[in-house]
Amino acid sequence: MEYYKKGAKNMHNLYQNILNALQKEDKEQAVHLSIEALETKQVSVIELYEQILRPALASVVEEFEDENDLIWKEHVRSAIIRTIIECAYPYVLKEQASVEGEREKVIVMCPELEDHELGAKMVADFFQVAGFNAYFIGARTPFKTIINAIRDVQPKYLVISVTNFYHLLSVKRLIEDIKEITTTDLTFVLGGRAIDANPNSVSETGADIHLRHFEDIQQLIEVEK
Repeated sequence: MEYYKKGAKNMHNLYQNILNALQKEDKEQAVHLSIEALETKQVSVIELYEQILRPALASVVEEFEDENDLIWKEHVRSAIIRTIIECAYPYVLKEQASVEGEREKVIVMCPELEDHELGAKMVADFFQVAGFNAYFIGARTPFKTIINAIRDVQPKYLVISVTNFYHLLSVKRLIEDIKEITTTDLTFVLGGRAIDANPNSVSETGADIHLRHFEDIQQLIEVEK
């Protein structure tokens, strides 16, 4: 995988330019700046996601105190960032690590009733870049469908992205039900803002690993070697 070295000032300037476009709801400019940065190798996909898109998405909560403004502003910004992520996929494939033999499989999903799926989409791309075959099955996926996906894909990891703290109980039930029904040797990985704010929830829900950054995925690979 190729990494790019650039100064903090250049990265900060790029972040500010993309954030400004997002704050203006200027989808064309935000997408253009992001893809141009990937094409000219100003940033890698990982840097774009972790250092620009993720903080730009999170910052919308601090920008608007009125919930009526916040909701629609967040929806618009999320839609623009979703477009950027989709447009970035060719660069995910370009930066994908080469592996010997068959790629390990991972399923990435959100718990029931969790609508915030952008973080999970980014994580799916993280695993793809790291050399996995990532299956993103999205949000609001029925339990039976999840079980069918696990049985068909036979993943090494099941990654659950949790943004809303109130969904932690449903995650605990989900993990318990999966363990009861499936015989697949599965490692449960949790990530997202709700998990970052409550690290103990990993063990409390019956999961195995807390995923915070791309480097955590690389460490998983090293442990398995």
